Amino acid sequence: MDARIRGAIIEACTNHKQQNWRKPEYRACIPIGTEYFVKFGASEILEPEAATQAHIYSYAESDPTAPRIANVLFLFEHGSTTYAVMEYIELVGPADPDRKAKALEWLSKVVPAPGHVLGPVGGGRIRHNVFKNGMAPLDFEDVGALERYFGRARQLLSNQGQRLMAPISISNDRVMYSQSDMDDSNFGIDEKGRTVLLDFESIGLVPATLILSTLFRDPTLRPVLASLLDTLELAGQISSLKSLAAIRNSLWMVADPKLGESTSLLGVVYLYRRLTDWSCSLGERW
Repeated sequence: MDARIRGAIIEACTNHKQQNWRKPEYRACIPIGTEYFVKFGASEILEPEAATQAHIYSYAESDPTAPRIANVLFLFEHGSTTYAVMEYIELVGPADPDRKAKALEWLSKVVPAPGHVLGPVGGGRIRHNVFKNGMAPLDFEDVGALERYFGRARQLLSNQGQRLMAPISISNDRVMYSQSDMDDSNFGIDEKGRTVLLDFESIGLVPATLILSTLFRDPTLRPVLASLLDTLELAGQISSLKSLAAIRNSLWMVADPKLGESTSLLGVVYLYRRLTDWSCSLGERW
């Protein structure tokens, strides 16, 4: 990447943060002219996000029916800040419920990256509102580990609550890519009328039960919900929603969402290896 462009990006992002960080609507992202869109922040957030976006972009390139996805052009660090530079896409409006549903259907069919089990590509924690502050407090190495976590979380319920709320079983769930933040700003329409998928921070591999929970919590999807559940084959997970909602309420109130657990050394090593492998692939590509 040209040093002058890199310097201009760093300066623009620094000024944006200094001038806006106190504002409630502040976001650590900014367009640079009409060529680049830049997100900046901590490497442990942006590296998995960029890896996920790059993987899904590559998959979309060979599919003419795919929604449009911005190409991640560069990823670099300066000081303690990581910058993800992607192509700028001009949006003309938000996507309607039917477009959102079709984008989710397409996303569910994306083939996972090799070795990718849960969450973002390259490692990192699952983003979903069932977890306190919208992010998993631990690195789950597989669906079984996540199911055991929900089992411990169920013990936060009262005795009566545990009698009423069945244990959550997700070990046989289909795992697929999905957007866990259904805000309208994450689905747009470009100048050619093509649906655009945005904000890959909250896109990752998640079990079907968690996807179902996301869909039910989005009122804008109600007109297309029945057909979407049928397309994604999610009807079988509906019985778990009540228990998942009760567990979510408990997790958001508990002081220690790790529930006394800590990230295992195995999980740390796994994350390191995945990020190292992805960084090597970036070096070959860029």
